[in-house]
Parts: sequence; C-alpha cells; structure tokens
Amino acid sequence: MSALDIQELSCSYQKTLVLDGLNLTLNDNEIVCLLGESGCGKTTLLRAVAGLQSELTGKISIRQKVMNDIDINVAPEKRKIGLIFQDYALFPHLNVFDNVAFSLTSKLSQQQKQQRVEEMLALVQLNEMSERYPHQLSGGQQQRIAIARALAYQPELMLLDEPFSNLDQHVRFQLIHEIRLLLKQKKMSALFVTHSKEEGFAFADRIALMQAGKIVQIDDAQTLYRKPNSMYVANFMGQANYIDVTVLDESTYQSCFGVLTSKHQSNHKKGQKQRLLLRPEHIDIKHDQRGDAVVEQVDFQGASQQIKVRFAAQEFVIKYSNHCYDSVLFKIGDKVTLTLLEHGFVMFD
Repeated sequence: MSALDIQELSCSYQKTLVLDGLNLTLNDNEIVCLLGESGCGKTTLLRAVAGLQSELTGKISIRQKVMNDIDINVAPEKRKIGLIFQDYALFPHLNVFDNVAFSLTSKLSQQQKQQRVEEMLALVQLNEMSERYPHQLSGGQQQRIAIARALAYQPELMLLDEPFSNLDQHVRFQLIHEIRLLLKQKKMSALFVTHSKEEGFAFADRIALMQAGKIVQIDDAQTLYRKPNSMYVANFMGQANYIDVTVLDESTYQSCFGVLTSKHQSNHKKGQKQRLLLRPEHIDIKHDQRGDAVVEQVDFQGASQQIKVRFAAQEFVIKYSNHCYDSVLFKIGDKVTLTLLEHGFVMFD
C-alpha cells in the first residue's frame, strides 16, 4: 500500500504556476527527498500534502484515503500527518515533556500520555531532560524534541521541511542518520525537503529532483548521479564536464580524446552529434612534459585535489584522489596528459 499518492497536482500563486501536473507515489516505509532550486515548488508541494495550500487541482491520497480532489479537502488536523520544520517550532514557555505531550489527543488518559512521552524521549535519547526548557538545549537536542513530538502523534506520514539547515555540519549528519534510523524503526514514510543534495543522499531512499513545478527524475542517489536523464539533472547532481562526440557506429565515437568505445550499444545513427557527460572522477591526470593539457587551477581539498585543466580548447574539472604516502601534487602551469577511465557512457543530444 502506498503511503502517499499524488496525481496531476497543480497550483498557481498570483497567476504563476508553481506546481504543474505533478505526480508522485511514496511507498510504505520509504523516505523521499524533494530536491531542487529555490522556487521550484518543493515547499508548496509539502504544504499541499499537509492541507495548508489552497487553490489546488489534482488528487492527493494518504494511505488510500483521499485528502484532496474536485470536491474534497480534508482539514490539516484530520490528515494524521507529522510536521517537522526548519525552526523546530517548540513552545519556549513549555518544558520538554509538555512540548512533546502537546500533540497528543485529549482522548488519552494522563497515564497513557505519560507513557507515550517517556517512550518518545527514550527513543531520541533525551529522557533525562524532560524538565528542561528549549532555551536550555542545543540545536541538535531541540530538533530531537521536535522529532519526538511529531512521532508521539503517531502520524501516518511524516513531512520534514529543511529540518537540518540550522545545524552545523557535524551535528547535522549525525542527526540525519539518527532520524533516518528512527523512521525506519517506526516503519514511517516521510517526505523531506532540502536544498542540499548531500542531505538528500544521506537521508532518503529516493530523490525526486524538481524543476519548474515538475519532478524531472526520481531515483536513488547513485542512479541520479550516474544516469541522469537530462543535462539539468546531471549539472544539479554534481560537477559535470561535457565533450562533443560523433557517432561512428553503435558503440564507438570520435572525440577530442580519440576514438571512444562503449560497452553498451546505442541506437544513435552514424554521423550523429552527441554530448558525452564526464564526471571529474572519469578523467585520469598525469604529469607529462610533452602533454597537450595545462593545469589552470588547483584546489587542495584534503582527501582529494580539484584540478581545472585546459585541453582541446575547453576547460575540464578533474578530481584527483590523494593517497596516504605518495600523493602527487599539481600546480598551475603544469603540463599533463588526460586519459578517460572506463565508465558507463551518458549522452545527450
């Protein structure tokens, strides 16, 4: 059973189309990340699922219960959704226990509430801080309380709107892994919005990349990076180089690197022009006084060097891994030779 099903969802704001016939299915116990540039519709989609967005067309169902349709609009408080925001939204005048208990229905007895809150605080490893107030907690601890409050409600779907952006990097990724584990333990499905692809890589099972109100590709992180379906996706998911190639036959291509051979046959016609994607790690670099490529910029990044090289009248960005003891350092002006490493070819018209 799908946790969330969205069909042909559209939304306009001041005559501007924000969501454009969007479709998305979230599977049971799955975390999906909405990723994309500012203004692409990520937060609007989250608000629509939560019931906080007006003037929608299309259909939204949560666990096969229709929430939005032509003549249906279920109120937010009746959708059984847990919300976690960027600013945590904790009540400063309530202690940790009361913040977590705030989401609980009045139908529960005081004993049941006590048991539920204690269980949630133990889950986020903050059961000894129930009497503290939000200002007495670190950012990571405040976010754990927000998570505990959302889980205490026992929602059918969790929505997270950039919940980690206010945390420093070390705390952020530690918390990302902890919350992912919690959601998996609770068999909870979640829709997660972020601007950071690194957060999406670490937190989500699948990533839905959005552009202009549509999902242009949804896949696991490795597939999006290695097999993007467009140059937009390729550029968004990481540093990209491109070279023009001419098709010689089903598996060979003429390029500035010479004749390239692919392991997989394509249906491109002989003589057709294509653009081949080369990630920085697809290119090997070696010092060579007779080389026909020149180093233009070097950024030392600890475990690697990011090197910009001029070759065949264009610029290439290359990632060179630094080995523990025999690391080769490059400097501006070095002559080098570039070689393409074996990899799966991805081409665009």
